[in-house]
Amino acid sequence: MIKLHNTKMLQTLHQSLTKRIPESLKVFGSIFHINHGNPFNLEVLVDSWPDYQTVITRPQKQEMTDDKDYYTNTYHIFSKDFQKLPEILGSDHVINWKQSLTIQGCQNGLNEKISEVVAFKPVHVDYSKRVLYVIDDVLKYCTFNTSKLSISCKVKSSENVMFRSTNDNFRLSLLDISHAKLVNDNWKYGQNERSLRYIKRCLQSFPGYCLLNPEGNPVSWLIKEQTGELRMGYTLPEYRKNGFAKWIMATFMQHLQKNYVPFYGHVEEMNEQGHNLAKSVGFHVVDCNWHEWKCVPTEQL
Repeated sequence: MIKLHNTKMLQTLHQSLTKRIPESLKVFGSIFHINHGNPFNLEVLVDSWPDYQTVITRPQKQEMTDDKDYYTNTYHIFSKDFQKLPEILGSDHVINWKQSLTIQGCQNGLNEKISEVVAFKPVHVDYSKRVLYVIDDVLKYCTFNTSKLSISCKVKSSENVMFRSTNDNFRLSLLDISHAKLVNDNWKYGQNERSLRYIKRCLQSFPGYCLLNPEGNPVSWLIKEQTGELRMGYTLPEYRKNGFAKWIMATFMQHLQKNYVPFYGHVEEMNEQGHNLAKSVGFHVVDCNWHEWKCVPTEQL
């Protein structure tokens, strides 16, 4: 695999990946942020250049110092040639299989190839497939200038005005690092020290929106991570069924629209409320799905 460092090459690759949205979203979003300051210190690997078939983004070596931190040790994959994937992914030069790690991608068929690889590795794998949601204009990204993206937000401004008038005691705000513990304590896939460290980094690198109650405490929130995905959305139980999550999501989308930042999200298959919320603000389902493999070496179990 070849590391791409050159700014022009990374821009060319990013432009090329627009033609493969939504399947390329994980690496597309990663490279977008690499090209805009690279706050997570990621690097890009391709199997060849310029006629690449496989793209992998991963943290730079100095970032992956904790062998048990699968939040940081994350690899994002897109490939146009599944047949060669087992050979690529099986290489210890590409993926450090001695660490706990996470692999993510948005292509059906990846699971079969990754299963071929891990069959010969001393690792335990948890595979998760979820519903991928995007906005129409993200699908049309290749028709835009890559520096600009117009997002069509379904929530009308009149709805927001009405919401504000009936919820004067609540106000929108940005999350900061002091809120990381609250987010972590309520994140289904967190609630440990490594996830807390990951959430802090997300909040230091990207905006996160929340709704504050009259006492100034967050009661509903949403965060963006290093691939451009909106995640960790949560509303405290006693504040649900008030439209808070919809308001936050709509505001977040408008912020991303203003700054021409692409985004997407996923929802677990059985989460009916999550599906209804996503659709209410203009997201719709794409059939390539969202896929994740959490891999833990057997010696760490």
